[in-house]
Amino acid sequence: MRFNNIGEVISSLRKQMAITQEELGKRVGLSRVIIAKIENSQRAISLEEAVNISKVFSIDVDTLYEYIEEAKDEEKEESFVMAFRAKGMEGKDLLEVKRIELLMDALRTQKEIYRGE
Repeated sequence: MRFNNIGEVISSLRKQMAITQEELGKRVGLSRVIIAKIENSQRAISLEEAVNISKVFSIDVDTLYEYIEEAKDEEKEESFVMAFRAKGMEGKDLLEVKRIELLMDALRTQKEIYRGE
């Protein structure tokens, strides 16, 4: 299964476990409304929230993000991965660069969340 964003991943995994948004929220210390906003891509998810949610699904954060489909168009042209690929890097090393890039995005998002809420 492949998804476009983290909200879709969380929604699908939650439904597979047959738990409600409210139950997931209780397990990770968030309200049902916040879970709904995350699932509907109306709110970003912090790294800490991603870790807590992934624990509910008995997976690690990397696995949670691996369900997201890579963008097929050129919008990711600014990506670190594109830069390293252009320099000749490939395979497993590119996956590690992508993982670091996702972690950096999550840290930036977490900073924005804590500043805004």
